[in-house]
Amino acid sequence: MAPAHAIRAVLRPHTTGARETIAARARDRGVLGWVRDGEQDTLQVHAEGDAAAVDALLAFLGEAGAVASEPVRVEGHEQFAIRGVSAGVFVVQEHAATAHHFDLRLEVGGVMRSWAVPKGPSLDPAVKRMAIEVGDHSLSHNTFEDRLGAGGVIVWDRGTYEQGGRVAWPEALDRGHAVFVLHGEKLAGGFALQRTRRGAKAQWLLIKRRDEHARPGSDIVAERPESVVSGRTLQQLLG
Repeated sequence: MAPAHAIRAVLRPHTTGARETIAARARDRGVLGWVRDGEQDTLQVHAEGDAAAVDALLAFLGEAGAVASEPVRVEGHEQFAIRGVSAGVFVVQEHAATAHHFDLRLEVGGVMRSWAVPKGPSLDPAVKRMAIEVGDHSLSHNTFEDRLGAGGVIVWDRGTYEQGGRVAWPEALDRGHAVFVLHGEKLAGGFALQRTRRGAKAQWLLIKRRDEHARPGSDIVAERPESVVSGRTLQQLLG
């Protein structure tokens, strides 16, 4: 059954650790949604669920420094999350092997979950890139850039990322639809991985979400072919 009630609140917290305290109170009451940093030292809170539970959380927010709240539409969350906090690192490595491709890797549970993306990522929301799930890698591989056999690897992009969406990680990946926000040197903003086929090498689609970082009609792979570590392109590395 869908949650019956949802509110959005803005508050100026009186104490440090307010995000964690709000998240704990919400989870204790079975309230779903999120808390994240807002503008000018405020916090934004979205809370949904049983009306009595949401109202109880709203009363707590008032004591904690709420300055405004309003009813909003239910978003359908399955967790109460702290947003805007890094979940770890990501890296995209361009790899010349038997077949040229890009490797997208996200840090999850101490390893790098990995997908081979033949055509590379895109900042155009209309472009859906095939991504083939491959084996996990260690974090130590994130900095590798050199010749490798007859081919080679460059670090095409890197940075940190936030886990997003309505379902908690890593369950979101297990279910086959995971939303995340990249903070890289070339890639930024929201992305989604949508599984289209299960199996030993499951197939996914990598899709840019429509946000302020989207660039319809662009081709970031062609526009920015250089390594973010050395400045060399893969072709220059291979000589």
